[in-house]
Amino acid sequence: MTKSIEDRTRAAVSEVLPDAIRKTLESYRRFIGSEAAHDTKQFSAHHTACKVAIAHLELLLKLARWADIEKTKASDSQDLAGLLHEASEELHSYQERAKAGED
Repeated sequence: MTKSIEDRTRAAVSEVLPDAIRKTLESYRRFIGSEAAHDTKQFSAHHTACKVAIAHLELLLKLARWADIEKTKASDSQDLAGLLHEASEELHSYQERAKAGED
């Protein structure tokens, strides 16, 4: 039986998504950990870049849910589940800081 285009797309996305999420998390954490400039314009640019990075992470997590990545990558399920949890926690933490006006 031939797989549908959607099934093939989900499989293809599932192959690259764990690495994309891992790299995005690492990059986000490195960037957010860097000191923002004291200059207003540079601070604003840093703040905006952090928001863009977190939006990228959020999109990758939505894509992971769409691709049902935990099912399609069952062989890596332990590591993958941890990665998805870590990314979700980072996103949740950012959203809580944003609500509190700390972003």
